Amino acid sequence: MIIFDTDILSIFAKISRLELIKKLFGTVHITPMIREELTIPLEYGYDFPKDILDNSSVIIPTVEELGPYNEFKVRLGKGEAEAISIAKNRKLLFATNDKVAQKVAKENGVGIISLQAILKALVKRQILTLNELNEIINDIRSRDNLVIPESEIEKILK
Repeated sequence: MIIFDTDILSIFAKISRLELIKKLFGTVHITPMIREELTIPLEYGYDFPKDILDNSSVIIPTVEELGPYNEFKVRLGKGEAEAISIAKNRKLLFATNDKVAQKVAKENGVGIISLQAILKALVKRQILTLNELNEIINDIRSRDNLVIPESEIEKILK
């Protein structure tokens, strides 16, 4: 099972391709704090979080799982801190594009899945062709204004 961070889900929701995450991983799991983070753009008139909120399952942390939360919250946002706390305790994977969150997760024995790994897996599992993946990358760049270095794109497309 994988817990998804706001950033990864937002990227796919903004390009109206959240179904790719569902095809690749099945159920989309988020935490209560990540759910809360996703409601903020709604207050500013953005619609993309609706797709995420309608198609995700919230994992409720136990009291024990919130133990490391305060330690992680010093370096991370609430959503990332909560997700890593739960993932650490339940031995789950954490999908995030946030470099600091990836570092904290790794330091605490939590396996991470990056955007690049997800994009590569979409082709490897034959969910997308290379041409379709290239279109997805262009959509991400234009709609999310995400900078993906050419060197990373070359790695993904290989």
